[in-house]
Amino acid sequence: MKEAEIWFKLCQVTDLIRELFDRSHVNDRPPLRSTLVEMKIMGCVISSPEGCSVKELAERLKITPGAVSQNVEKLVRRGPLVRLPDENDRRSVRIMLSPEGLKRHERLNREFGKLLAGMLEGVPEEKIAIFDEVLTHLISTKR
Repeated sequence: MKEAEIWFKLCQVTDLIRELFDRSHVNDRPPLRSTLVEMKIMGCVISSPEGCSVKELAERLKITPGAVSQNVEKLVRRGPLVRLPDENDRRSVRIMLSPEGLKRHERLNREFGKLLAGMLEGVPEEKIAIFDEVLTHLISTKR
């Protein structure tokens, strides 16, 4: 079945990207190592200038609030995220990127951009455009 083959290839590409990224940054200081969930959390937070609550992050990422909370705690301890009191609800906090987190997020995006550019080297522009169109369609088709 073609769908199973495509699924398997998507998994292989994801694993390849992780492996290449880890291998190319073994000696990088400060380390860029972040899990995909951590990177997604930072991406969600940066897209919300007013910050996010754990509940909002969980809804956007479609993972449990407990999983988000554990990852947020790790990122707060390591420095990329900060918790700030919610101005509208004193019982709640907003999660935001720290200045260090903003720099880290920019570096991760830049490095992944280089990695992807290398992987797509030699692929004709029109095929990259079609690939981008297919990915956009897959993302927008929320079932």
